[in-house]
Amino acid sequence: MAPPRARTAKNRDLPANLYPNGKYWQYKNPVTGKKVSINKPMNEAIRLAKAANAKLLPLLTDDGALLALLTGDTASRFDNLLERFEKEWVPTRGYADRTLREIQFKLARYREDMGGLLMGQLDVLTIAEYLDGFENNAYTKHRGLLVQIFAFAVAKGLCDRNSAELTLVKKEAEKKRQRHTLEGLNTILNYCGTLPWLKRAIRLGLLSLQRREDIVTWSKTAVDIEQNTIKVSPGKTQNYGTPIHLEIVMGQALREVVLECIRSPVVCPYLIHYIPKARRRKQLDTKLHWNAVTPDYLTKAFSQARDDSKAYDHIPANERPTFHEIRALGAWLYEQQGF
Repeated sequence: MAPPRARTAKNRDLPANLYPNGKYWQYKNPVTGKKVSINKPMNEAIRLAKAANAKLLPLLTDDGALLALLTGDTASRFDNLLERFEKEWVPTRGYADRTLREIQFKLARYREDMGGLLMGQLDVLTIAEYLDGFENNAYTKHRGLLVQIFAFAVAKGLCDRNSAELTLVKKEAEKKRQRHTLEGLNTILNYCGTLPWLKRAIRLGLLSLQRREDIVTWSKTAVDIEQNTIKVSPGKTQNYGTPIHLEIVMGQALREVVLECIRSPVVCPYLIHYIPKARRRKQLDTKLHWNAVTPDYLTKAFSQARDDSKAYDHIPANERPTFHEIRALGAWLYEQQGF
């Protein structure tokens, strides 16, 4: 929970949650966040605020159990809102599977980070400080989803205003990623610290030219070894009027890496997989299979191997190519061969 806002010198002697409101006073309920005018003299307003605090402040330390005892109602918590948002709002949007998984991953993170907070605690300051923990484009993406969540909450009467919408709007930083070189990518592939599953993912991306989301969700059932074919259904096209489904003949290099993926002893229906060190329930809920690789984890694992191998140490850290840029190198190599 974010620390309470510091009192000004003028208000320092007032009890918590009581503020001047012109000639009179205003009390902010610490549980619900609602503000109530107190058109009374200062001494009377202070007495009322202290009495309200004595009754309400303990609710912030017992997750609303005391509130239920006093009023018969359970305090509305953020995780309850997230559950309703995921069940009632998300399914109506027609998201592609990749986008849906990204949203579910973010919602799981919000549950872990802020799920226990009462709705009244989620003011602009709390949301702003939470968003400040993200940098660059991550900030804008998280803010966008939180704005949607709180818009849903307002529409359902769970809060009075959209706290996320009142936070600072930031412009997405312009991408300055440089391209991969064959030498740089081979340095990563030959580095002893690059894990076997990641090497297969890199080669699969280079040879197939598929996006990271499609690489990690590529099913083994898409492969026909006898016919030497593999089916490609880019996730980005699934919301098109006519989704794209292809069946291509595998070249020797692509066939070799696909066979390596299939022969891996790790149990998983997807070509790219690994055995995680720990299996947490919240993480498993966002994955297609307990041994599957998420798009974000693929990106992080690749960036770690790239930096540890020192393949691009001559390039500023924020400009080094990511897994996404592998496609461009693969396309260039095919073009050089006359394809």
